[in-house]
Amino acid sequence: MFLSTTSPLPRRPAPRVGLLATVLLVGLALLPLTYIGLRVAEAGRNVAYWDEFETALALLMRLHTGVGPGVFLDELFAVNNEHRMVMSRLLFTASYWLTGTVNFSVISLLGNVCLLALCAILIVGAGTPARRLRLGLVLALGLFQLENYENFLWSGASIDHFQVLLYVGATVAALAQGTRTAWFIAGLCAVLATLTLAHGLLVWPLGAALLWRARRTPELLGWCALAAVVAGGYALGFSVNGAHRFTHLTFAGAEEILRYWLTLLGTVPALGHTGLAPWLGVVLLAALGWLGTHGAVRRERVAYPLTWFGVAALALVAVGRAEQVGGLVMSRYVIISTLSWSLTAFMLLERYSDPRRPLAALAWCLPVLVIFNVAANRTYASGADAWLDCRDIAAARFKQHGVDGRGNFALSPMPARATKLLNEAERRGVYRMGPVCLPRSFPAAVPSERIIGRVDELTVSDRSAFVRGWAVIPGVRSQRGHIHLVLRSATATHVFSTVSTQRPDVANNLGDPQLNRCGNLFARRRDKLPSGDYQIGFLIKQGGSSEYVMTEQRLVLRDPGTLASDQ
Repeated sequence: MFLSTTSPLPRRPAPRVGLLATVLLVGLALLPLTYIGLRVAEAGRNVAYWDEFETALALLMRLHTGVGPGVFLDELFAVNNEHRMVMSRLLFTASYWLTGTVNFSVISLLGNVCLLALCAILIVGAGTPARRLRLGLVLALGLFQLENYENFLWSGASIDHFQVLLYVGATVAALAQGTRTAWFIAGLCAVLATLTLAHGLLVWPLGAALLWRARRTPELLGWCALAAVVAGGYALGFSVNGAHRFTHLTFAGAEEILRYWLTLLGTVPALGHTGLAPWLGVVLLAALGWLGTHGAVRRERVAYPLTWFGVAALALVAVGRAEQVGGLVMSRYVIISTLSWSLTAFMLLERYSDPRRPLAALAWCLPVLVIFNVAANRTYASGADAWLDCRDIAAARFKQHGVDGRGNFALSPMPARATKLLNEAERRGVYRMGPVCLPRSFPAAVPSERIIGRVDELTVSDRSAFVRGWAVIPGVRSQRGHIHLVLRSATATHVFSTVSTQRPDVANNLGDPQLNRCGNLFARRRDKLPSGDYQIGFLIKQGGSSEYVMTEQRLVLRDPGTLASDQ
């Protein structure tokens, strides 16, 4: 029997992505996650830094003193820099109730898990395996790079800036399901987003727009009622930080806000080129407009509205911070832009993907995504290292002196306040700063005749031992984390990581700019060091090998309480 010319042809199933291609692409997606994961693990330290003195330590001290339910709720919902950071405060409180302290390296890990959870929600909700694979690759190469270093490396940023995006993403994904249960989940996540950072408030008009478009009138009315209650509660007792400067409501002020907003939008592909960033921000808006007129509103019920949330959130950031930061793009805000660009890239990729050849368009785009990821890491690696320098040098000097702000860097913009909080928290057993220099093992290390090194500063007290110096292998680039301190006695050898520092003076004297990062600081609490008479040495790790040299300097560590006077 023959089919007539008007008979519908049988529908062929879309080709599946082959197993080998899937394995290779998943492996490629895991590479940026692994790189960032290693950077996060290497940088992880239980060190209170900057905002965390007030948002975490001061809160824990008040909890330890004992507060009533009313005072506790006031603390929980207090306004800080125009935000109500209830969720991070709840996390610090839970940590204190469960463990009696807080570990900022664990908090940082939890913050980064929030970003992974957001990616998981988006990928699972993408639909077909081919779409999931394409979205996973775009998110991996777009998000997991060092433009976002402040969020990846600092718990004070990740626990808020990653967490709010998780709740907003979960809200949009739940509303896209169209069920009553999903509506309740969306409402809960929207409340949590509001209580994380101020731009979480934008999830309410976004959700209302989605419900209106879906003609879900009962849910829309309930959503608006819930939004009114939450927004009213947010506004109750709201105040702005008197130290913050806001742009004046003039034409020039509006122009400044617009320029900063476009800069925030375009900063991701601009890779630090501030003059180019606003124009790329216009490109992003144009791309979203084009996608909206070509079916993205209907097809991409999660990616498209979530991208517009990012655009609106950056507009709110521009209003609140354009004057305060003087046009500088803070790394903590870039995650909103990277998410918006990644989702836009995914939607464009889907627009030109052929179901019969699910990986063809991806194959053309993949080199661009890989080049962008590598370029972003290379461009912002120095910024990430500089941020770590500021924190770790300040922490090492605090361990040396027991006072914040001794040296070029401080743990807090209010060193006296930080010193008081740290000492009081330790005295009460609430928090003790974790080690900055950690024990390491290099059993295969060999003596070296190539290493040149020197100890420039050496102090020992009942509180700590501190060593500052430098070490190089002439002709070999000095890299962060490669220099270690060796303490060798007649009976034992101990190796510790050091805080990497820049020493342009040494590089200039040796005539090799590659040696700039040859400086190192070692600081460790006295009760975390074994007693003994130690010769000091330097160990340098290069790839899979390591070599060391011993100096003439000695570090004498007697029993605590007996050693200070003659050192």
